[in-house]
Amino acid sequence: MEQQEYLQNFEKSLAEQLTKTLSDKHLLPGYTFEVEELTEAWHTSAPDYMADAVPQIADYPLAAIAWAAYFGAGAAVLWDKGEINNNENLYLRLRDARGFDEMDEYVAYLLLDHGVKQAEIDKVEDALRSAAQSAETAIRKENIEPQSVMAFHIFARTVKVFFVLGLSIGLYLMGYKYEKVKVDLPS
Repeated sequence: MEQQEYLQNFEKSLAEQLTKTLSDKHLLPGYTFEVEELTEAWHTSAPDYMADAVPQIADYPLAAIAWAAYFGAGAAVLWDKGEINNNENLYLRLRDARGFDEMDEYVAYLLLDHGVKQAEIDKVEDALRSAAQSAETAIRKENIEPQSVMAFHIFARTVKVFFVLGLSIGLYLMGYKYEKVKVDLPS
């Protein structure tokens, strides 16, 4: 139970920190989006993402972290286009288009094709690189034994945060926002 609470606190703190940072860079509106179908897509796809990302940690830790955000942004585009099949593994669809190493470029292409300007995509790439560096630093500050079970769990929580950040950035760049609505219900 203590370990679960520790992991939840780490995830919450990282998400809050990076949401603020990305909002300051005008890539998020101060919050992240929640889309049930995309949350389900993460749960369905996470094992495959982890299978590809974990071996990359030693040589390419920032890519192993940041690519989850590209997965999220790509999933947001597919969701917006209405191209999500509930039984489909969205990660495999995005990865298999060009492979894990070039998934970032493929998702950038999807965003461009969906009306997002190249300057915004360049800004996203720089911001995600910086966010991944911040996440890596946060992980290192935890002083967790490398290649341990806890290291795996911290990494899993980190990439989950990045998936949500990526889908939120994608939606925000496509013009989505939450608005307060007052609904007067009859008494």
